[in-house]
Amino acid sequence: MMVAATDIIIIRGAPGVGKSQAAKCLESFFPDGVKIEVDILRKFVISVDWKNQQEHKNLLSVAARLAREYRTLGFAPVIVVDTFSGDKVNGFLEVLRDMGGDLKIRQFALYVSEEVLKERLGRRSSDEFKDLAISQKLNADVLKGLPDGACRIDTSQLTPKGTAEKMASLLSSF
Repeated sequence: MMVAATDIIIIRGAPGVGKSQAAKCLESFFPDGVKIEVDILRKFVISVDWKNQQEHKNLLSVAARLAREYRTLGFAPVIVVDTFSGDKVNGFLEVLRDMGGDLKIRQFALYVSEEVLKERLGRRSSDEFKDLAISQKLNADVLKGLPDGACRIDTSQLTPKGTAEKMASLLSSF
């Protein structure tokens, strides 16, 4: 499958929808790319506060700068994975715009059915995010609206590989 040139791919959604696993499978389509998981950047903070929204925004700003730098160095695409809760994706995009240049950015918003979300969170280990109420809210937020050009994907019946293949197929149609 021929995938259209894209500079940055944003994968967003609630914990448990399959963002990280789909991104891992998506890597096989882009051997010259880079993957940035914002949760990993957050782990670099010695006393990370997972509920601190300003800290999250600051680390999304770091992720945007890092994505831009990787792209400048010739890595493409840069796959950025995060919940991007609320309107945080707008702040991320604003940092990219402020850095100049014309980037082709594609957004994928993943979601699952209520039953699948409960089941996936229940299978997570104790060191992973498992708060069902927060995940339900973030999952519902994805269904409320999408920015222009973003694609929503229901991963309830998809494997991570199937989700990645669907993303690659959608990228090839742009």
